[in-house]
Amino acid sequence: MWSLCAQFCSRVEICKSINFIAWNKTCQIYDADPGKSKCGLIESTGNSFVAATSFPEQLAGQCKGHDCKLNEVCMPREPDYYCVPLPTKLPECNKRTDLRPRDYSDLPQGSCSGAYTIYPSNEKFDVYCDMDTAGFGWTVFQSRMNGNVSFYRGWRDYEIGFGNLDSEFWLGNYFTNVLTTSGNYKLYIHLEDCEGNSRYAEYSEFSVGNASTKYTLNISGYSGDAGDSLKYHNGMMFSTKDRDNDMYLSSCAYNCKGAWWYKFCHAANLNGEYLGGQHTYYPRGMKWRAWKGDYYSLKATKMMIKRH
Repeated sequence: MWSLCAQFCSRVEICKSINFIAWNKTCQIYDADPGKSKCGLIESTGNSFVAATSFPEQLAGQCKGHDCKLNEVCMPREPDYYCVPLPTKLPECNKRTDLRPRDYSDLPQGSCSGAYTIYPSNEKFDVYCDMDTAGFGWTVFQSRMNGNVSFYRGWRDYEIGFGNLDSEFWLGNYFTNVLTTSGNYKLYIHLEDCEGNSRYAEYSEFSVGNASTKYTLNISGYSGDAGDSLKYHNGMMFSTKDRDNDMYLSSCAYNCKGAWWYKFCHAANLNGEYLGGQHTYYPRGMKWRAWKGDYYSLKATKMMIKRH
């Protein structure tokens, strides 16, 4: 039974320790290490109050190699397995009992980068949270790294999102609007070239309008070392190959093979074609003009937001 309790904890992201009560075979889980909090701890002979960091590596038991989602446990069912949701309520006296984060900023310190379900306003959806690139608490809404996912898509795809949260994706303009209207957000853009160099651009204020504004971009307060290539696009509506909302005579999205807050086309085009370095196609590529100019397509980009 102790091993089941430990397995339970290992599959709950917030669990830092367990208290296995031997006499009634009850498993308590905690979001703090032993000694830091004994909130609701039941004292009894035979208890095992143990830090999750001390668990043996092999806790999966019969379900080894079978993947369940966060806060689910794998149960054997001949000849295969199935996933069961785990209850994750913490002891009543613990302040962090609400496991419905508005965004990554609400997750416990020490949480790992990865996909999480968040609950901004009255919505519920999955996002990728990054705690490695620029510190704790960033929610990623754009990621590109290898060109495996096409970003030359139509309005509906960009509205609801596409791709894989573990690799390349666009979260969706609708969801970015939901997030950025639920509080005050800043924007962090991470850029990498094909030679192993990186730069960043940060904006102290960032929001995306709703569908009636055609997801208008609002940014201010630049800092960083990449140069400010996004300022040119401030106040512009979003455009795709099937929705031309730019100010150019023809469609920037079509000409540039991307989707963006185009104006008289672009100074930044991070949803452009994945061309991998120097190229000769002026309007195309994953461009950040202030750093690499007009004829260089970046290797990787990441756009992230954080509440402040």
